[in-house]
Amino acid sequence: MTNTTGRHRHLDEILREVPFVRIVIVFLLGIVFQCSRFAFTYSTFITTIALLAIYLFTLFLPFSRRYSRQWVNGVLGLLFLFFAGITLVQQQPKQSSLPVQEEIYVQAVVDSKPVPGARFLKVPVEIQAYQQIGEECRQRACHAVESEECRQRACHAVKDKRCKEKSVLYLEPDTTMALPALGDTLLALVKLTPLPPPQNPDEFDYKTYMARKGVFVTGFVRAQNYTVVPAQSLAWRYWPAHLQARAGRIFDSMGLAGDELAVLNALTLGDRTDIDRELNKAFTAAGVTHILSVSGLHVGIIFAILTLALSFLGKSRRGLLIKNTVIIISLWIYAAVSGFSPSVNRATVMFSFVLAGKMMQRDISIYNSLAASAFFICLFYPMDLFSIGFQLSYLALTSLVYFQPYIYKLLYVPNKLLNYFWQLISVSVAAQIATLPLTLFVFHQFPNYFMVSNIWVIPLTGVTTYLSVALLLFNWVPYLSFALTWLLDKALWLLNSGVRFTEQLPYSVSGNISITTLQYVLLIAFVLVLAVCIETRSRKWLLALAYVLVAFFALNVVTEMEQRQQRVLAVYNVKNSSYIHLIDGKNSVVLRDTVSAEQNFEFNLQSFFLSRGLADAPVNVLNVDAAIKDTLQRHIGAYRGFILFGDKVIKILNSERQALSNSVPVDYLIVTSTCRQPPEKMLDTFVPAQIILDASVPPYRSKLWETAAAARQIALHNVKTAGAWVWYGQGSPYTYSNAKLVCFLFRYL
Repeated sequence: MTNTTGRHRHLDEILREVPFVRIVIVFLLGIVFQCSRFAFTYSTFITTIALLAIYLFTLFLPFSRRYSRQWVNGVLGLLFLFFAGITLVQQQPKQSSLPVQEEIYVQAVVDSKPVPGARFLKVPVEIQAYQQIGEECRQRACHAVESEECRQRACHAVKDKRCKEKSVLYLEPDTTMALPALGDTLLALVKLTPLPPPQNPDEFDYKTYMARKGVFVTGFVRAQNYTVVPAQSLAWRYWPAHLQARAGRIFDSMGLAGDELAVLNALTLGDRTDIDRELNKAFTAAGVTHILSVSGLHVGIIFAILTLALSFLGKSRRGLLIKNTVIIISLWIYAAVSGFSPSVNRATVMFSFVLAGKMMQRDISIYNSLAASAFFICLFYPMDLFSIGFQLSYLALTSLVYFQPYIYKLLYVPNKLLNYFWQLISVSVAAQIATLPLTLFVFHQFPNYFMVSNIWVIPLTGVTTYLSVALLLFNWVPYLSFALTWLLDKALWLLNSGVRFTEQLPYSVSGNISITTLQYVLLIAFVLVLAVCIETRSRKWLLALAYVLVAFFALNVVTEMEQRQQRVLAVYNVKNSSYIHLIDGKNSVVLRDTVSAEQNFEFNLQSFFLSRGLADAPVNVLNVDAAIKDTLQRHIGAYRGFILFGDKVIKILNSERQALSNSVPVDYLIVTSTCRQPPEKMLDTFVPAQIILDASVPPYRSKLWETAAAARQIALHNVKTAGAWVWYGQGSPYTYSNAKLVCFLFRYL
């Protein structure tokens, strides 16, 4: 695909060199289409089979062999692939088949390594059978259930209703029994609940994220309501994780500990559970967080080790056959040791395709190999397409393969040592080109020193991988294992120290970057047009590149203008707290109670703040009590709990005690937990167009307000159950003043 002749080439000529890429793109488009809001509601299985039959039939027709008619076969084949992607998505489970919101006995197998938490143990399981509780037993189930009774009832679940569904159970620690391990059986009494949708605007959609992994329900299990049955023998599908755990125990037994052991487990085994938030933040700021996941880089290092070790087999056909077969088998063994993580699977599949092509004495395009590996993975796991790791891996590899040769040729470095560093820099820059749009859109930041950090991180990662593999192979040799452990510990210490030093450098990260979806699409278009422009060397594509840039910056100006004219009132759903936000242009006021003021809820709201241009804007933070008093801020006027926001009058109900002589009409009545007055009395005093119960209102008081609102036919929004309430105003920014507010309320007070 790379243009080495320097001649002008057309786009269709380039695409003909990578036929499998076109095939896979159509197949993946079918998956994306079915996951969009335009998805087909009927089963497309028959349509897919019919298209395949027609395609195969037309291959034998005389007219299909003519060049002018071959486009018919091409269209039919692409349609078949498109509908095949749709059909695969339709076969994926959409919801749980288990009873929810009722207590049931379940028999489940621990599906992956449990993750310890501060108050509970997070255990991914596969529920294999369950038994519903009768009404007579349900009353007893409300009380503590002894483990022995739980065991007896759950054992009978096998005879009741069988299933095979993934879930996540949160176990209360029990000091009387051993913690569950991979492959163990859990017998438990649990009330399963569906995963909730996002509760705040632009919040991470954890429900969809888990649904794509086949998890729809979760449940909390008290210590007296479950028992663990150790596995007598480990099923074959758990052997990769068993090998991974065994390798981890070897590292632990050799005396490695702390951050060095945590990073080693992440680098070689893909286990990131022991890496704390601060260390992970340091790796992100240095732009090298990708090395904490076993990925194509690590598989490439193992591939290089094996290639060098087996070089004595020579270049004969028989030697190449033996060498490539041993390498493929070894790579898959390494993938098993690393727990068959998706990133390792992608890289291993790609290397397998390339080596298989060499064994068949055929030079397979690297782009076709990448496309084939993506097709192979999505054929079995179509939802992996939406994984950020999947997207970053393929974007980085494709960008590296295409752009790195061009970047490397920009500068000739005769010195071998300097040339080695220039190669590393060209690799880092090339990998960042295609991943930049996704990084900005999802993570809202960019590591400024990624080129510098990758110069020493990549070699250290290679050294660490070499030493860790050697330690796993020779840990039984006394003096050699000690030397390898010492070297590995120092290499890991040097890696961690360098990463922390890079994080502490000034301007290490450009953060709080927000781009719209359309700008994200334009950045992707820019990368694609840049590649076509380099390949074709055509002026029209260079002009298209300029148009894309102009459109991107024009959208940036439009977004800035919209943000300066925005007016938003939001009541967020934070845990049992009041959190009210008034946004006027680039200025905003936050009203929080004493509970939310002591906690940091901005993590879930960060994306919304960025999309509104409030990342660097000053925010006036008040507690709700301050809004009740006669308080004047620059962008909020409050009088006895009344707020005038644009053309809307808002009343925040707090600890109301003084009754007003007249009923006051308000647009929005926001109820907090400190309002103890009966809802009927408050609705006699205030006449709202809509009632908003914030997240601090307890459930029993919410029911009283819902009953009162229904009786008076007033719209009500419960933030705790329905998610955040957001009002978007229109018009230019409004200048508030207490005088205007007092004039409005003069006849009522």
